[in-house]
Amino acid sequence: MSSIQSFYHKDTASFKPSKPYNPENEAFTPAEIEVTRRPLTQTWRPNGVYQEVTIAELQVGRGKVRFKARIVNFSTATHGRGRSALPENFHMLIVKDDTGVVALKLLSSGSDHEFLKFGTLVTVWTGFVGDYSAAHAANSNYRIPFVSFIIPIHPAAGSASCTRFHDETRPSQDTTGLCRVPLNYDVSSPSPQVPGLMSLKAYLRSGHDDNFDARILVCVFSVGPRLTVWSKDKQTDLELIEVRVFDETSNNCVLKLWEDKVSSAKSWVANQTILLLTNPILKPPNRKNGLAEVGVGSNSMVEVDPAFPDADWLRQMAAARTRRESVHTPFPLDTWDFEAAIHGPNQALFTLADIDECVRDVPETVFTGKLNLLIAGVSIMEQCRKRQLCCFECCNIPLYSHNATATCKNCLTPHELSLNPKIIGPLTDETGSVAQGKLVWSNRAWTELLFGSNSPKEPCSDPAAAACVTTGEVSVKKEHNDNDNGDDENFLGDDIFDDLDDLDPFEDYQTHAVTTQTYDSWKVLTTLDTNALRDVEEQLLYSRVTLTFGWSPAVGSLCVLGVEW
Repeated sequence: MSSIQSFYHKDTASFKPSKPYNPENEAFTPAEIEVTRRPLTQTWRPNGVYQEVTIAELQVGRGKVRFKARIVNFSTATHGRGRSALPENFHMLIVKDDTGVVALKLLSSGSDHEFLKFGTLVTVWTGFVGDYSAAHAANSNYRIPFVSFIIPIHPAAGSASCTRFHDETRPSQDTTGLCRVPLNYDVSSPSPQVPGLMSLKAYLRSGHDDNFDARILVCVFSVGPRLTVWSKDKQTDLELIEVRVFDETSNNCVLKLWEDKVSSAKSWVANQTILLLTNPILKPPNRKNGLAEVGVGSNSMVEVDPAFPDADWLRQMAAARTRRESVHTPFPLDTWDFEAAIHGPNQALFTLADIDECVRDVPETVFTGKLNLLIAGVSIMEQCRKRQLCCFECCNIPLYSHNATATCKNCLTPHELSLNPKIIGPLTDETGSVAQGKLVWSNRAWTELLFGSNSPKEPCSDPAAAACVTTGEVSVKKEHNDNDNGDDENFLGDDIFDDLDDLDPFEDYQTHAVTTQTYDSWKVLTTLDTNALRDVEEQLLYSRVTLTFGWSPAVGSLCVLGVEW
C-alpha cells in the first residue's frame, strides 16, 4: 500500500536543468553584502557641492553643508545603560567643534560600534538640519547642553548624508588639533576662562548641586581592567571599566564607563590624557575604597584632550608628579655607549657639585663620567620585610614583589621586575649627596655592585661578592643545581660551565656574572636567605664605589651604567 508521501515524491532523475546551477548567481555577491553591512567603511562620493561651515553657522532646513566635529557623547543602537528612549536601529551621537554642539541620528548597520569613541573626529555631510529643541521638547530629561540642532544620517550610495570617522593614530595625521577648544572659551580675552569650570574637590563637595552645566577638568591616573557586572535591574551582564582621575585638588575619584563607552578608554594614557567633563553624574562614595564615583549620562559631555591653557598646565603637573612619585624608571639602553663610557679613553671624574653645575648651565647636554661615592645607607632588609625587593610600574600602579617576575593585578600582564632603587640609601661625596632611590640603575650596574667588577682571580676583594659566597651558598646552589647534597664542588653544576671547570665555584660564577650580556645575575639576590641578605647589607654599608654615570635631559635623573670597586 503506497503512502501519500510517495504520491507527491518528485522524480529527480528526470529533472535536468538547462544550465549548471550556481548558488552565487541567485544571491548577492560578498562585495554587495559588505557595502550593505558596513556602509561607513565604503568610499562615498557626494553628489553636488557641499558648503563647508561650522556648527554655529548651521540653519534649520534644507541645504547641502559639511563640517568637522568630535564625539563628546553617544548612545548605540544596542541600548546601553539608560538609553531606552532611543530608536532601536539608530545611534545618537553628540558632536562638537570650537563653536557649537549638534546631535546626529545615525542609522545603525550593526557593525559600526568600533567607530564610536569619545574624542573621535568625524566629518559630516548632510542635506537637512532639524530643530533639536522642537523634536525633543516632550522629553525634557534628555536635554543635552548647548545642543540646538539634530541631523539624521542614512549612509548609502545614493544618500545625500554621510559620516566619515577619522583615524588619528597615524603620525602623519594633521587633524589632531581640530575641534579641541571648549565652548564659550574666548581665546582673544586677556584672561580667558571656561564658563562653569571648577576644581574636582569643589565639585565633589557642593558644586554638583543644582548646577546643570558644571564642568570639571581631570587627568587620567589609571585605567582599570574590563569587568563584567551583573545588573539586578536589567537582569543581565553589563561591561564596566573604571578610570581613576585626579586634578591638583583631589585624586579620590573614579570615572565609570558602561557598555558602549568601555572601548573609549583603551587609548587613554595615564598622566597624559586630559578629560573635560560637562554635567557628569555624581554618585555617593564607594564604601569599600572611599572613592567618589562619576559617570556619563544622557546630559553629559566628555571632551578628550581639550586645547586651552588650564589643560596644558594640568598635563605638565601630572608629568611632574609622575617623575616625583614614580617607583620605577626604565633604564634608557640606547642613550649612551656603555663600553666607551666605562672603558673609553675620555673618562672624566666628576663630583656631585660638578654635575649640578653642568646640568644647570647646559640643560640639554648629554654626557657621561665617573663618580666616587660613599654608600651612606643600605635598606635591603627593610625592603625585604615589606616584600618590596623588586619593583615595576604598570597601569600607573606600583608593582612590588620579592621575586624578579610578577603579574599586574590590574591588567593581568606579566612583567620582568627590577631591583628597587631604595635598597641603596644616600650616596655622598665631599660636595653633596644623592637621596635614596633617586638613581636609575642598569642591570649591569646592579650585578657589578652586588657581585663585583674585579677579575675572577680576586673574588674576595669585593665585600658584597664575598658575602654572597660565604653566606648565600645554599640559596644559590638550589637555584642552579638540583643536587642538594652540600658538596661545594657541585656549587653550580658541572654541566653548566664545562669550559671553566678549573676555576673554584665562586670564580666560575664571578666570570659568568661579569661577562654575560644580559647581566641578570643580580636576580640571585632574590634567592638568598635572611642571614645572607643581612651580611650583604653590612658589607655594602659605608663602602666606597666608583660609578660610571650618564645624564640625559630626556630621563631627568642620574643613570648608573656600571660600578667599579
